[in-house]
Amino acid sequence: MRWLPPAAQEDLRLRVVSALESGRVWTYGQAAEMFGVSVRSVGTWWRASRAGERQALLAAAREPRAGRGELIDESARGAGLRAMRDYTPADLGQSGVMWTRSSVRALIRLVYGVSMTERGVGKWLRRDGFTPQQPARRSYRQKDDEVGRWLQEEYPAIRARASGERAELV
Repeated sequence: MRWLPPAAQEDLRLRVVSALESGRVWTYGQAAEMFGVSVRSVGTWWRASRAGERQALLAAAREPRAGRGELIDESARGAGLRAMRDYTPADLGQSGVMWTRSSVRALIRLVYGVSMTERGVGKWLRRDGFTPQQPARRSYRQKDDEVGRWLQEEYPAIRARASGERAELV
């Protein structure tokens, strides 16, 4: 039924109700078998027609399922994207310096007052061109001995100086 065009869906719904009204079929099960639809759909259409909601059977009257619309319209989305561009999560009172799905989710709740799932946030970000960062490949020119020396000698000095200044290494 879902793959039929809206006009064909409407026609099918009206034919099922007509068959029940005329007495050609006596039960929902017979109508479902005759027209190749589910018993549940037949019952829904029959109850709608009995309740005087014949318009509910027409294609133009059908509304999209809940959840298909955007929670945040396109014009308002820019404020959140600008906040992501101009600030880090730490600037907005969150932990970390990189935007993650969970930190973007918190930002959306703060800016728009809308609660989204992390999966929804991922789709939202992808739609605006944000993609997860892949780790950079290790350089084939990297000199392991120099990196080891830096990690053993220079980095501890940098870390000691930062802790003395109460600074955060990023």
